[in-house]
Amino acid sequence: MIKKLLLASFLALGLNAAPLAVDSTITEIKIKDQFEKEHVVDQKVKTILFASDKGSSDMLRDYLLPLSEKENVLEKNSAVYVADISGMPSLISKFIALPKMKKYPFSILLLDDTNKDNFTKEDGKIIVYSLENGKVVKVDKISKKEELANFVK
Repeated sequence: MIKKLLLASFLALGLNAAPLAVDSTITEIKIKDQFEKEHVVDQKVKTILFASDKGSSDMLRDYLLPLSEKENVLEKNSAVYVADISGMPSLISKFIALPKMKKYPFSILLLDDTNKDNFTKEDGKIIVYSLENGKVVKVDKISKKEELANFVK
């Protein structure tokens, strides 16, 4: 009984994880993409591009689409695109947003209620986490598409 209680306590603590910040270490964050394929954000990832609202997600998508016509630009840059859809009504995400995202030539890792607290949310900003060996070394907040060229080329 005590073991079960301890296990439940540790799981609850994990669900209330603090958002990534400078000096945070990523051991392994598992997030599904628009195709329900599970991806692991680990030490191989150098950049996390996080969009928490429709405006920042549209800006990021518009920047990545032309670059992704010939090659997987995110993979080339050891980067991942993470979008927060946790606040989106499930019918909208299922019948409108996800079918549209499935047409993109790159993966979009989708936050849901189980992992939404791992990232800092700021409307109108793309949060860029720069990582070295799984450790966050810099966090940038950008609001212009042109600024993305500093992180993804």
